[in-house]
Amino acid sequence: MRTAAYCRFSDENQNANSIRDQLRNIEGYCDRMGWSRPSLYQDAAISGSRVDRPGYQSMMKAAKEKLFDVLLLDDFSRLARDYIEAAQAVRTLKFQGVRLIGVSDGLDTYRAGYKLETGMRGLMAELYLDDLAEKTHRGLMGQALDGYSAGGLPYGYTSFHDGHGSRRAITEDQAKWVRWIFARYAAGDSPRSIAGELNRKGVPSPRGGTWAPTAIYPDAKGVGLLGNAIYNGRQTWNKTKWVKDPVTGRRRRTLRPESEWVITDHPELKIIDDELWMAARCRERATRQKTVRQREALKKYASGGRGPRYLFSGLLKCGCCGGPYVIVDRYRYGCAIHKDRGVTACANSAKIARETAEQILLRGIKDDLLSEEAYRLFEHETRQLLKDMQPDPSAARRRAAKTKSEVDNIMAAIRQGVITPTTKRALEDAENATRNAEAELQAILTFQPAQILPRAREIYRNMVAKLECIDDVTAAREAIRAIVGEIRLVPENGELWAETKQCGLAALSQITAVAGAGFEP
Repeated sequence: MRTAAYCRFSDENQNANSIRDQLRNIEGYCDRMGWSRPSLYQDAAISGSRVDRPGYQSMMKAAKEKLFDVLLLDDFSRLARDYIEAAQAVRTLKFQGVRLIGVSDGLDTYRAGYKLETGMRGLMAELYLDDLAEKTHRGLMGQALDGYSAGGLPYGYTSFHDGHGSRRAITEDQAKWVRWIFARYAAGDSPRSIAGELNRKGVPSPRGGTWAPTAIYPDAKGVGLLGNAIYNGRQTWNKTKWVKDPVTGRRRRTLRPESEWVITDHPELKIIDDELWMAARCRERATRQKTVRQREALKKYASGGRGPRYLFSGLLKCGCCGGPYVIVDRYRYGCAIHKDRGVTACANSAKIARETAEQILLRGIKDDLLSEEAYRLFEHETRQLLKDMQPDPSAARRRAAKTKSEVDNIMAAIRQGVITPTTKRALEDAENATRNAEAELQAILTFQPAQILPRAREIYRNMVAKLECIDDVTAAREAIRAIVGEIRLVPENGELWAETKQCGLAALSQITAVAGAGFEP
């Protein structure tokens, strides 16, 4: 009996030994049943309400591939906290022929009535999560109404416990940079230039890395340093909430009605005075209104739906930092990390005109892919692929032998006088099945990869030759991605080199993208 175990604990506050304890309980059950020790699939510190758990997805994939016969859980709640997902998982496992056993709670899908049992357990698990979330929110609401901290710790503050709850205090080492950010923004500097300057000065970001414009400029929900009213002495809690997508299980933040916000005054936490706060807020509102108008104009005059506007959108990567190479102004590609975070995050300031990059890269791709070496690689990979696709004749032989045996048995019955109204039809069906099985076997035995290679080679040659002629940018981009993959742009000695990490067919040599033909440091 091939067995598998799925173990999980929910968050970092729970004991990390929980998985070990669950597995020990499951292994003890296997020993008592005389079964082999299970293969382990696990998720540590991940809620059962999420369906994108890596261990869970690996386990479901293994079940589909028939890698085990029995899945053991310490208890059913380890599988999923969402009762719909739990029910779907049970149905999927049952369809794959997998028996599901809960060691501690006695669940067994081989036992009559398991559907009602799993449905009730899944529903109770989800109700437990809902109840826990409601109680947690109610407790945090009380803390917020009493003036305590009920959320995360913003940049510029430290926290301490006064015996009743968590309170905040200004930490001057960070508060001076908060004032600097607000002053620079109110004076007209962009979030991008502010982030770049902070990185050049070596100021750690709230998470300890480099600053990004998104950490400074508030989004539509007010999340961002410039949008946090705590810096002006007002704590706003319950402004947003997390909701789960029922299809993907992923969470996203949504804005609550303003009537549900809990706002308390904390003058002791004011870092930004009223005048500077209002100046920054007025500029932020004006900028947002301008952005909305620009987006509406683009939407009005756009020629089509959404999609990549440029041939190499999403395909180019910076060879220095690994970030994306994007259109950094109206006509040039450049490193997005360098543009957004400055030279401290990435020193690669090389830019290249879009049209120049497209012409040179396409020409280099074609020259490399139409070379004799590329053809040899293509032929080798195609032969290997065809070899892997070669069907096993043993199964076809068994089917042919089985159908022939059925014909022989029917003929033997006829010779013995066993003739019924369905005998003729059964004989015809068996003979047809025999002919089909023998034809399938013959096709497998006579399969010749060499017959396919010339046609595949011609298709490959035409696909490469037509790269520059594809009018549909999306189609051309996907063709390049399929053939070449990701392209890294590396500045070296005044030149910008393009290379790919792809192996096999797309093992391009380096393509110089030139100094003096569109390259700018």
